[in-house]
Amino acid sequence: MDNIVERQPVHNYTKRRFRNFLLILGLFLVALAVLNPTREDFSEFAADDLHDKLGDWLPGGATDMLARPLLNSIAERDNYILFSVYSIPDIKDGKTFISDIQAEKKYLGLFKRFFFEL
Repeated sequence: MDNIVERQPVHNYTKRRFRNFLLILGLFLVALAVLNPTREDFSEFAADDLHDKLGDWLPGGATDMLARPLLNSIAERDNYILFSVYSIPDIKDGKTFISDIQAEKKYLGLFKRFFFEL
């Protein structure tokens, strides 16, 4: 009978830990869904990345005026509710874009700000 009394608090503690885990997991999944990046979030990231790669060759105003709207229109989004996968043409040089239009870069988008190349 003493064993039953001693096991009871451990069982309740385990239930509480599991319930807290589910609560935290649920909040995390809701945060992922609410902060799923939009196409505009991705075009901002991609334009900034393009500006960083091209350096001084592309003036800062050109990024806002040309690159963001262009990237917004050519980026393809696969929305998976909790995250999105974006595809853009992989332009290594002018020949790549013209001859191999199927070459593309894919990015995983999370929390509106984090994009990882796949």
